[in-house]
Amino acid sequence: MTISLLAALLRQNHAVPLHVPGHQRGRGMEPLLRALWGTALAQDLSELPALDNLAQPTGVLREAQAAVAAVAGSDRAWFLVNGATGGLLAALLATLNPGDRVLVGRNVHRSVTAGLVLTGAKPVYLGVRVDPQWGLPLPVTKEVVAAGLAAYGDAKAVVLVSPTYEGLCSPLVEIAQCVHEHGLPLIVDEAHGSHFRYHPAFPVTALAAGADVVVQSWHKTLGTLTQTAVLHLQGERIAPERLSQALNLVQTTSPSYWFLAALERAGYQMAQQGQEIYERLLRWVNRYEWPLPRWQAPGIPQDPLRLTLGTWPIGLTGFELDELLQPQIMAEFPSGRSLTFCLGLGTTQAMLETLADRLNTIYTEYRHHAPLAPLSLPPSSNLQESPCSPRDAYFCPQVSVPLKSALNQISAETISPYPPGIPTVIAGERITESVIENLQYLKELGAEMVGAADPTLQTLRVCKV
Repeated sequence: MTISLLAALLRQNHAVPLHVPGHQRGRGMEPLLRALWGTALAQDLSELPALDNLAQPTGVLREAQAAVAAVAGSDRAWFLVNGATGGLLAALLATLNPGDRVLVGRNVHRSVTAGLVLTGAKPVYLGVRVDPQWGLPLPVTKEVVAAGLAAYGDAKAVVLVSPTYEGLCSPLVEIAQCVHEHGLPLIVDEAHGSHFRYHPAFPVTALAAGADVVVQSWHKTLGTLTQTAVLHLQGERIAPERLSQALNLVQTTSPSYWFLAALERAGYQMAQQGQEIYERLLRWVNRYEWPLPRWQAPGIPQDPLRLTLGTWPIGLTGFELDELLQPQIMAEFPSGRSLTFCLGLGTTQAMLETLADRLNTIYTEYRHHAPLAPLSLPPSSNLQESPCSPRDAYFCPQVSVPLKSALNQISAETISPYPPGIPTVIAGERITESVIENLQYLKELGAEMVGAADPTLQTLRVCKV
């Protein structure tokens, strides 16, 4: 893989930059920011003649995207500068028409539900099982996908997330085969699995499994900048022209060339050093035995760099353990019964040693505490069709009602605890007693409830029907 975009960016040395952005290569930037970003400001540029245009690339950007596609194993790749969200929106817009039926994993990120609002598609949610001891969702299974395809012969696509936030993967090879037997495309949100291709110890990639469209959030696990991601296409079930058109609807017309160059360079790093980097990191990780149980589900492929430790044996929530580790150690994702750490390119052996030492100290202090009792979970359905589509719920007349009064009404808002952004309730779904209890539970734990018109959850917005 060659580096063409970065080289073109570094060659921009014109002395009289009478073009946007307005700081003009750093000259007009506020002094503290100029001191922070330094000479890099000279490369914060717009679509100059030598730098191509992301909306319709014909030069260095086209070459850079082709190089990334080759590294990642896709037929074609598009750079994303507003995260995986833009890629997921584009994938749905390119695939679905208003009123189309689509099978959607119930554990998808809220950006997928935003795509359902934009497309007007009607989702059938594929159920996920929750482990009662850990309180964490397992990935969608082949059996559930097959049941959905059998029950809804008019479905136009299947949309899944794999890996989950905790690094667990669906059996994508079998699922892709099942979906393709029905003549449908498989869209996979692989936001947290961008690194899978670069070491044999990782689970199979969605592309290698046969998925048609894959969205990877490169900034989550590779060496690029926050907000950067890549949309991949393979096969002929979805036209590349449709994806390009859809991306131009949802992406900015003023992309940061810092972002674009970072994506190109991250691909180069993986092509040249990926396996070596991950071999060293995995060797370090495997040296440690953690004092708390590590979540590993038998028979389910798992990312060895996603470390989820159970806090329930020592009577702590993940939020409480997270606070005990701060400010020195910052974890990725606390939940009611576990704490998840993301181990990545910048993780060092010294960092792992510090984590192990601190966890051992906390375990010694709390090990005599009574464990948290397993959750009592209501039965879940493998297939769930909402009373109305997310689009209809978004545009319908709405009213705010007290939380308890929302029972059995149709939600007009999608509410997602952050992280990881998986909705507790999706616009168009009926608000059940378990939804209300879960919202209250998450709020008490301290989760940030994104999407709620009333962040205190005293009231909910419901459809006025």
